[in-house]
Amino acid sequence: MNEYPKAILELSKECITEYVTASAVLTSRPCYVFQVVVDPDNAANVTQNYLRNGETDVSPILIAFAGQYTHVTHIGHFPIYFNKGLYFEKGANTTGITIQYLLD
Repeated sequence: MNEYPKAILELSKECITEYVTASAVLTSRPCYVFQVVVDPDNAANVTQNYLRNGETDVSPILIAFAGQYTHVTHIGHFPIYFNKGLYFEKGANTTGITIQYLLD
């Protein structure tokens, strides 16, 4: 634990981390997305998932990612700013995602 700077650990305490299994508004507030981990189902076909800048399924896409059988996807090392809220649109072959974000 000593190898991590205290500021990073404190930032992690402020982040919201949740597992999401359906398309939904995650927040209507501006936020920074740090991490996304995809939990694919057993289907062989890749389908797209989207993180949208806003509160609806027609808001602009800022992150598009896929879930594929046996390939859990890990996205992000730098935060991406969503200035109009955060909407997750779940693809057909995704069981869910774990997402970590920080409200602005």
